[in-house]
Amino acid sequence: MGRAVFMCCCVLLAVAPQAARAQSYQQNSDGLVSVTAKKVVDPQGVAFDVCAQLMRQERVGALQVRLNLWKASGGLVRQLSSVLHPEIAIPVCQRIQVPPETGYFGRWEVARFHFLREHAPHRAGRLANAG
Repeated sequence: MGRAVFMCCCVLLAVAPQAARAQSYQQNSDGLVSVTAKKVVDPQGVAFDVCAQLMRQERVGALQVRLNLWKASGGLVRQLSSVLHPEIAIPVCQRIQVPPETGYFGRWEVARFHFLREHAPHRAGRLANAG
């Protein structure tokens, strides 16, 4: 028990500096796949680190994750998309750079994630917006 607490503290200490740089974070799950997105500021500007991880063994193929960027007043500014190939127990991540011409956006959300039909026809469309 003591070792588990020690390991948890070590992980939190390692992640804390990265979490401090992140401006916001979202996590969604449907029971098969867990999707996380984190807004970060890097030398090229604003970006999102999008990660997906399978929660149980199943052949699924490619997963598309869409992010919506909104104006503070509520209008949609831009939609970003990423395609990941999630694995069980291993987060697979990709950084999506927000194009500079996008301009200011007030909030963002994980709008949708779903398996692509050509890679997993038995799973395509069965994942809806979980957030």
